[in-house]
Amino acid sequence: MKAMRTVQDLIEEAKLRTVWWALCIFAVSYFLTHTSKSMWMNLPISILFVSALRILFNEVEFRWKVRSVRQPTYLSHLEKKQLSVNDSRLSTMPPPPKWKRKVDSPVVEAAMSDFIDKILKDFVVDLWYSEITPDREFPGQIRAIIMDALGEISGRVKELNLVDLLTRDIVDLIGDHLDLFRRNQAAIGVEVMAMLSSEERDERLKHHLMASKELHPALISPESSSTANGWNVSCGTQTTRSSISFD
Repeated sequence: MKAMRTVQDLIEEAKLRTVWWALCIFAVSYFLTHTSKSMWMNLPISILFVSALRILFNEVEFRWKVRSVRQPTYLSHLEKKQLSVNDSRLSTMPPPPKWKRKVDSPVVEAAMSDFIDKILKDFVVDLWYSEITPDREFPGQIRAIIMDALGEISGRVKELNLVDLLTRDIVDLIGDHLDLFRRNQAAIGVEVMAMLSSEERDERLKHHLMASKELHPALISPESSSTANGWNVSCGTQTTRSSISFD
């Protein structure tokens, strides 16, 4: 019974191998038909080709080449942590000041620095500060504050759109000022404005702008308020006197 099973298994194995050989030979023959139309030529070549592949796979062992992994050592760990020659942490030079980073132009930086140094030397150090104390810390702090302010101005100017500023914003600003002047001139009277002096004309315009709340806040001061109040009082007094004399 066991022998029958062995013979049966051999028969099944032979059938399976025959089918695989037939499929492989048929596939190779089909591809060879693109080069030759003769079936009697393609069939032996296919059998030889499949047999050669079978012998090659049985005799030669194919395997993937395993890449050797290098074990990390302490020296390789130190190499990874080693700083490069151009690393900023190895540089002995201090970082540039904040205002220089905002200006970002060596020519402009040198011109600004030379200009501010001359102003401080002529109008602060040599003029009065050197007579008080030989210390140079205070002029240095003043210089740092001025350079920071100029650097901030330079940074903001770079963010401006000069085309829009020159062709739109400044033109609109001048137009608004001219329109405001013409409206107040018409309210005062063109003939009256022509008869007044420049100081009186400025005072009249200032009074009208304050009454319409269109005067810039920078021009409103206690002195200007008292002057405007005095002008109002004097105008009121003159008006009262003229009405009494008329009566």
